[in-house]
Amino acid sequence: MKNARTVLGLVGLAVLLPPVIADACGPDFGPDPRFHIVDNPDRPFDSYSAGRLGVLRRTLDLPYLAFAWRSMMGIPTTADEQKHLVAGWGDAEGRYGPDPWWASNQWTAVRQEVVPAGDLRQLDSIRLADQSSASYIHGDAFLHAAVTARALAKEWKRRPALLTEWVGNQDTVLGGGCALSMPAPGIEESLTPREKARRQAERDYQAAAMHLYCGKYDAAAEGFQALANTADSPYRTLAAYLVARTRVREAMFGMPEGEGYPERVDATVLARFTRAEEAIQKVLADPKLREVHGPTRRLLSIVRWRLSPETWRCELFSRVLEKGTGSGLESDLAGISFTLDADGNAVTCPGLKPRAAELSAWLQLMSTRPPDEAGIPEAPWPAKAFGTAVARWKKSAHLPWLVLALLSARADAPEVPELLADAEKVPVESPAGLTLAWHSVQLLRERGALTEARARLDAIPVALVRDLPSADNFLREERLHLANSWDEALRNAAQLVVDEDGASSHQDWNAQTPETVAMGLSPIWASFLESHVPTRRMREWVALPGLSPALRRQLSWAVFARAAVVGDDETLKAQAATLAEAEPKARAELLAVVGRPTVEERLFDARLLLMGLPVVSARLEPNRDRLANVSPQLDLTEDLSWFRNGWCVPGTKNLEAPPGTPGPLPFASPEERADAASEWKALNEAGSSVAFFSRVALDWAKAHPADPRSPIALFRAVRSSKRGCGQNTPEAKKAFAWLHKQYGKTEWARRSPYVY
Repeated sequence: MKNARTVLGLVGLAVLLPPVIADACGPDFGPDPRFHIVDNPDRPFDSYSAGRLGVLRRTLDLPYLAFAWRSMMGIPTTADEQKHLVAGWGDAEGRYGPDPWWASNQWTAVRQEVVPAGDLRQLDSIRLADQSSASYIHGDAFLHAAVTARALAKEWKRRPALLTEWVGNQDTVLGGGCALSMPAPGIEESLTPREKARRQAERDYQAAAMHLYCGKYDAAAEGFQALANTADSPYRTLAAYLVARTRVREAMFGMPEGEGYPERVDATVLARFTRAEEAIQKVLADPKLREVHGPTRRLLSIVRWRLSPETWRCELFSRVLEKGTGSGLESDLAGISFTLDADGNAVTCPGLKPRAAELSAWLQLMSTRPPDEAGIPEAPWPAKAFGTAVARWKKSAHLPWLVLALLSARADAPEVPELLADAEKVPVESPAGLTLAWHSVQLLRERGALTEARARLDAIPVALVRDLPSADNFLREERLHLANSWDEALRNAAQLVVDEDGASSHQDWNAQTPETVAMGLSPIWASFLESHVPTRRMREWVALPGLSPALRRQLSWAVFARAAVVGDDETLKAQAATLAEAEPKARAELLAVVGRPTVEERLFDARLLLMGLPVVSARLEPNRDRLANVSPQLDLTEDLSWFRNGWCVPGTKNLEAPPGTPGPLPFASPEERADAASEWKALNEAGSSVAFFSRVALDWAKAHPADPRSPIALFRAVRSSKRGCGQNTPEAKKAFAWLHKQYGKTEWARRSPYVY
């Protein structure tokens, strides 16, 4: 950047601004980060499967709630069951297993890794994915092929011809072909008996899989059964399962188009499903096939839903409470559901055993959302849910009912003190303990018992939530609610991102070193902090040691920009000096701001600088922001299509906190509350960055027509309207008109031939 010693010291960023990168289609941003669990527990699922349930929510899917019931009722879960729960839940949350397109790319990469390129036919990855999709080949088939290819590459290291043949046949299977290639002449002549047997097993497996995908179900079933009957076959166990899977696929694909779920089946289809169940039961009856009992029981659910849906649905409430079901527990949990009558009420199952009936009743009440979450008017059922939970808790002393009672309770309910006393007796380390402790803190706070609420909150060991970021976020929110100082409040203001792929251990909220996991702000908390924390306190927040580096960078610039917008000169100077040390590319411009002799000059130069930095926002941007980036190569001047450039109008036009957040922070002084309210009002009145920049540039140019910075500011304001919030605003049009009227012969007017 240019040296800031001249009056045009801030021009550098504008001159260096690269051409706009315009994308024909928007980039894949991915989903917004999560800060709380919604329908599934935190990943990895190992903690949940072991009974460390974290903070339970009513929005969890039924399988997870049913498992929580088991855990709270003390039904043990074996290591084998936990292993299969983790795998099954991973597949479920991956939306039915690995994405076929991604998985097919893994296969394409591995086949090139294990076989010389000259020996392979070229594959079109898009065509492969399309052909596989037409044959209903799931992603796990590609991954299985990739794993097998690597294993065979080691076993057949000295037999490259065998591996080339196998890869060619696998291409046929996964590409929708219906005929394997003929064996190459003489390929078996020098093979050992072991190599011959493995080659034949692989070829037989590929042939059976090919028949399956080509709809030749009898041939596929016969092929898999032959492998299952071969004692030394590496596919003996898997093939036995695939016989059942073949018969289920045959029945499913033979159903008339457009059938509902669960479907009514005619005699022909009924016979196919009956034959599928026979194959399934054969697998389940063999203890040697226990390894595949889990997926086989999932097939059983598919079949039973067609043959006897209501009977099977009711049976599952008992099955999920059984001990030692091994790999079958996850499959049974996955089938838990309710049938609704015409009025939307769950249909009860007659004749259930007491414990299964109790589970069913708890799930019905637990999984129905309260009116404030569902967005519907107040209805009588919440009081009924609370009353039922309290009565069942007093009668049975079963912890799930105490959990439901607290989750359904209103703070002023007369039963709450007794429920809180009962909850305090439950060890926080128990499956229900963290949920009870967290909601006890909420209810105590809402009842005004702040000292007791803080005591219960402080009694929760950090170790319990170190690998549960969503549970930790709940506790951080309560610490913010109950904070006694700015330091305590701001240490809990940022939230941990719940990783979709797997959680890593995070630090204590009071950490003295930068957080190593991702952090951010949800929209509701970003709005609350904007409206209740004055800019100078936000600067203190940025300085706290526990922030992640990416969030620190984002907030550092936000504080500088906000100070410039709302006119906080003290914070502006201090933050500009701090940023100058951390941002070498902007150092000259930032120090130039600090060096201006008057408040008016400093504010204008800071705002002029912001006009050239589309990456920077004066708002606390929630979720995933482009400035939450630690790369020293990040170009602050880059103006991108489909990304945030500058900032948009704040969402609310009043000073009230969004629903679900605390009111004014109790420890804030009257002056601080007034400053926060005044700055929030100024931020709202400033509007979008395009409108704000245009007004600043136009007002300055009118007041300082001879200032060489005036046409630069007008140019930057007009340019910001191309990709920023507020395109074609009246303010931008006025800035454009004034630029061409007063400075039409300048370089800046020539570089802005039209307004966007």
